[in-house]
Formats: sequence, C-alpha cells, structure tokens
Amino acid sequence: MLLHSGDLLLVVHRRLFERDSSRFFVGNVETYEDGIVRVTGYTFVRDPVGGTVSRKNDIRTKLFSLSSGTLIVYLLPRELKLDSVQLASEDATLTLTCGDEYRMDLSEWAHSAYMRIG
Repeated sequence: MLLHSGDLLLVVHRRLFERDSSRFFVGNVETYEDGIVRVTGYTFVRDPVGGTVSRKNDIRTKLFSLSSGTLIVYLLPRELKLDSVQLASEDATLTLTCGDEYRMDLSEWAHSAYMRIG
C-alpha cells in the first residue's frame, strides 16, 4: 500500500491561475484506498495581499483524490507533531517548520535563481 494510517502529509492545491491563492493542508492519514486518502488535520491559508500564512484553528477531515492532478502531496516524517507544524512566509520564501527539529523550503523559486533575476 502506498500510504498507511498515521502517515503525515502536506497537501498543496496547485495554483491553476496566476491570481489563485495558495492553500495547504497538513494532516495524518486515516485511510487510503484506490487513490483516495482520508486525512485529518489543519488548513493553512495564505493572505494574497500580505503574504502571511495562517492556520485555521479547527481540525478538519478531508478526502483527497491523489490522481486528480491538482494536488502536490508531500510525505512528511511520521515523528513530527501535527499540532506543532507551522507555515511561515518571509522574504519571498515559504517554509514548513516543526519547532527546531524540521524545516522544509516550499518556495516556488530557488533563492539563487530569484536573486539573479530580481
């Protein structure tokens, strides 16, 4: 089986248009069957004006079709604590963190390429 109960996922909704807002979901897999995954966790939304990312306070359970083509799904280390996962936006970068133990760069552009172009 591709995914197992207890796996931790970051689900990113692909931006289909330039002005689409970024949406993220971090949660634990409850079940997975035939390309559909049931995940319980937190929704994160990015403010298109200020660029800040906020976590909604309530826990949600969502179903995702992994074959839809509109999602980017990252498998995160199982030992991370769901309640401690945060998304931070700073200086054109977006980073997923879990305390001091884990850091993942989610920026759309590599820093060196951004610095050369910008």
